[in-house]
Amino acid sequence: MDRIANPKDDLFENSTMTFGEHLKELQRALTRATIWLVLGVSVGLIFANNIVAYVKTPLEQAIYRYNAERGLAQLGFEDPKAEVLKPLRDAFADGAYVVEEVITIPSELQDTFGEFRAGALPDADPTEPDPAEAADPDSALLMAEKLAALATAPPQFQLRKQPTNVSSFEMTEGFMIWFKAALVLGAVLASPMVFYHLWTFVAAGLHAHERKYVHLYLPVSVTLFVSGVLMAFYVVLQYVIHFLLQFNESMDVAFEPRLNYYISFVLLLPLGFGIAFQLPLVMLFLQRIGLLETEAYTSSWRVAVVVIFVISMLVTPADWTSMVLLAIPLLFLYLLGILMCMFLPRGRGLGAAAYDPA
Repeated sequence: MDRIANPKDDLFENSTMTFGEHLKELQRALTRATIWLVLGVSVGLIFANNIVAYVKTPLEQAIYRYNAERGLAQLGFEDPKAEVLKPLRDAFADGAYVVEEVITIPSELQDTFGEFRAGALPDADPTEPDPAEAADPDSALLMAEKLAALATAPPQFQLRKQPTNVSSFEMTEGFMIWFKAALVLGAVLASPMVFYHLWTFVAAGLHAHERKYVHLYLPVSVTLFVSGVLMAFYVVLQYVIHFLLQFNESMDVAFEPRLNYYISFVLLLPLGFGIAFQLPLVMLFLQRIGLLETEAYTSSWRVAVVVIFVISMLVTPADWTSMVLLAIPLLFLYLLGILMCMFLPRGRGLGAAAYDPA
């Protein structure tokens, strides 16, 4: 006779699959997911160059804005970020201009340099000692004083056009960057089918009436993954680059971006966000199979906050900006996971108890 399953029953308890069959099912799911990943990477190889050019854009724009603000500060503007200066900043950024302070050497001082170098023997034998060594030392002192006077003169500036020089220092870097871009693009393109096969493996261990939830979990899982990727690239990346540039400026450290490091940073950051955004589904799955109850999530929220910040630190670069920008959404996703555990139905029909045909 049909019975109503207790919500605390282990969903694998009545499964007809043995442990070995579960392993074989896992192997099949991973094999199929890998095939889809390879297909995605194959497509990614075609567009890898476009992806590299596209992901360089935020860095180039950030560097142009950074140089524009720094140039306005050199020109004497007290607040280079003021809204009234936006047209001027945009003009500097659009032209990729860098402001340089220059000192013009007067023609008479240049003549003095030549006379000092030639000394009293303009036609001297080159085998003889340097004429400058025999020149009047008072002349050298006079020239030094004139140079010091130039340093105290009002500064003069010039503009130099300097497009971003993202560098590659090894012969193999170009190939590795191209392949990394293809790999990440392939992972994003193949993510729906990869998640489908992983959820298929999970469904193999569920009751028949629970397997329908895979059709709910799959689109939610893909949506969360894509949301994490988009948030990382279009929101978090801008703040992270701005923070790192400002941090380098505060330490007066020259910034010469290396393409390999930047591409690795840009491509892995969205993947980390996409995986971390699976948190609500992981919580729901653990609750459904009986490993954790909803009360455990609610009573251990302080521990969860610490764990979320630790995870955010591990999957993001070594700066607090990206860590916080990942941790804050994860806190809301943790709350979403609790709500899903509380209100998503377990059986046939909204709010009904689980129906176990066994």
